[in-house]
Amino acid sequence: MRNSALRNPLHSLLGGLLSFLSITLAWTVLSTTPAATQDEKVDVTFIIYTAAGDPFWNPVIHGAEEAAKDRNVNLDIQYADSDAVKQNNLIETAIANKVDGIALVNWIPDAFTANIAKARAAGIAVVTFDTDDPKPNATESQAYVGQDFFAAGQRIARKMIEAGKLAKGDHVVAPVEDPDAFYGVERFRGIKAVLDEAGITSERLDASPTMATALTRISQYLVGRPETKAIIGLGSVVTEVAPQAAAEANVTLAIGGFDLSPGIVDSILAGKMIATVDSGAYYEGYMPVVMLHYFVKYGVPPSSIPIGGTVIDASNAELVKQWAGTYR
Repeated sequence: MRNSALRNPLHSLLGGLLSFLSITLAWTVLSTTPAATQDEKVDVTFIIYTAAGDPFWNPVIHGAEEAAKDRNVNLDIQYADSDAVKQNNLIETAIANKVDGIALVNWIPDAFTANIAKARAAGIAVVTFDTDDPKPNATESQAYVGQDFFAAGQRIARKMIEAGKLAKGDHVVAPVEDPDAFYGVERFRGIKAVLDEAGITSERLDASPTMATALTRISQYLVGRPETKAIIGLGSVVTEVAPQAAAEANVTLAIGGFDLSPGIVDSILAGKMIATVDSGAYYEGYMPVVMLHYFVKYGVPPSSIPIGGTVIDASNAELVKQWAGTYR
């Protein structure tokens, strides 16, 4: 072998030169291809399942918009008006428009499974946020950014028993904006598990996502069930209106719930509400947009992120108030 190499120095030189040219060409392709697409924006459709105007979504939108600015993303925010048919239409429109990514709230069992699969089959990245089917691999979405609703329900129930001095034989009402949405079902399941163990009865109340309607339904419930010792709102709207509903029903009881808004924080600081559980709303907006960007640009796979779950009460509400509606 050594003699063969000596007899063919030109062959060895040529081989080395070809190797060098191959490496140089590969490097050129790798370095110039991303540069050619570096300025191209990633198109993301971001679907919020309710109507516009719900203050809960303000930090979510703020997070999504900041991520879009940070990562050079074309962000299209759409609202489904709590209508599964409309949300499916929005998903189908995004697919037809050949967007790069879709972020959506998977809030009703099996309602969006087919269209999520359709989007993935079309090469569109999909990340769910805020609410998702708790069953593993229920859809083909690539990641979920949101709360563990069952655990959060247990956490607020324990806080209400302790701080609200609830005892065996007491009754708790848990109003919710949408009785079929995963967040309400799972949060109430966690609450009920803790209350049942303590011998406290509980009932879920369909209160609607409209503040005026929710206020009326909760106050009417309290008038009809004056023995109720506590309200635990399962979402931001019902939690925010609960103190006013109690006042209109002329009852005094313990109040707590979920999510953050300036109104909820003010109620805690005023002593009208015991506590709420933070959902991590800013991250619900920021992280899906970032993950969709990195997946489309570089192939980095999205990863589920559990967020929220912090109990906000009088001890930490002042800090939250400073950023309520933007980062909290």
